[in-house]
Amino acid sequence: MPKTSYLTVEEMRKKLQFWKKNPDAWAKRLHHGGSRYDGSTHPETAFQYLGENKSAAILECGAGPGTFTKILQDRGFKNIHVLDFSPGLYFTDNSKLTFHQIDFNTERMPYPDGHFDFLISWGMVEHLESPFHFMREAHRVLKPEGVFIFSMPNVGHIVSRLMFLKRGFFPRWHEGDSHIFLLPGGVFEKTFLRYFDLLEAKYTKPRIDYRFLKKLSKILPENEIFGNWVVRVLKKKDFKSEILEYET
Repeated sequence: MPKTSYLTVEEMRKKLQFWKKNPDAWAKRLHHGGSRYDGSTHPETAFQYLGENKSAAILECGAGPGTFTKILQDRGFKNIHVLDFSPGLYFTDNSKLTFHQIDFNTERMPYPDGHFDFLISWGMVEHLESPFHFMREAHRVLKPEGVFIFSMPNVGHIVSRLMFLKRGFFPRWHEGDSHIFLLPGGVFEKTFLRYFDLLEAKYTKPRIDYRFLKKLSKILPENEIFGNWVVRVLKKKDFKSEILEYET
């Protein structure tokens, strides 16, 4: 078998327990989590839609050490729920949120239909074995016209396009990382847009990690060609009504 950084949920849970029992490893993990979320997280987009309703019911999926969750708490949001594969929240006041452990690939979210105003997930979907199960659960637990915000590495980046043309694989989905799901435009339209309307797509963190081109990253535009990440903002559709209308 090829050497890979991809771990199953059970393997991740065991690794997290190891980190917690080893202070040096845990400190390294927290540093990694912070820098990772600097890349995938775009709070400005989230707060554009969250507005000033501090009682809004918010579900964050895959919060990691709680980098963004703490920002929500600091902004005064009171009704925060977090789902993750294992309890790893570190930066947050855990007495002021609700946490549940879950395997997003196979399990139903422990909430009734139409429970949340917002569901937010930064840099998690690319790690899932069953991303479409997660998508359907996101649709189920959101209120009518609830908002789903999630980010992923941008497969349309110019380096990804050229690398696939040359070598037949995408540079951010290789044997040395934990990314296993990618979402090209056509697949996104046929799957996610059956359940949601696209309100906005933002491309963030322009960067090219190649020799002298790194210096150009500061002046590159935030678009599909140069953005390292894509943040999609979706609004829940009334999927059942659409099916009824189609069948009749």
